[in-house]
Amino acid sequence: MSFENLDRDNRVQKMLDEFNESWLKYWASYVELQNQLYDSARAAREVSWLAATDEIRLSQINRTQRELYATMPRRVDYLPLGNISRDLDDAPSKLKELEEALTVEKTKCSSLVGAIDLLLAQINRTKQELQAVKR
Repeated sequence: MSFENLDRDNRVQKMLDEFNESWLKYWASYVELQNQLYDSARAAREVSWLAATDEIRLSQINRTQRELYATMPRRVDYLPLGNISRDLDDAPSKLKELEEALTVEKTKCSSLVGAIDLLLAQINRTKQELQAVKR
């Protein structure tokens, strides 16, 4: 193997190692966010039950919540080692697929921020109304 090939291979390996470090940071943030989203969904579910004025309404709210929870995305699938491709010729298409997925993800995160802001505003209005009723 020539020195140029060895140097090129080392650069590629270093770049892929750096990518893996970035991916692990992304994964840690992803898991942290997913856990927080589940906690927030649970807390919102608890608050939504307060709208149940009778058993029929409670049943309706509970049914709606079951339907919502049924739409929650599944967890990431683990890929067996036998199905993993390490062919660097596939790298451009895999990078393109990842880039497209992350671009969509970023847009959806912006949408999530908007939904969070809406829910926070509703929480403030609800708290104010509850305080007004107590007076």
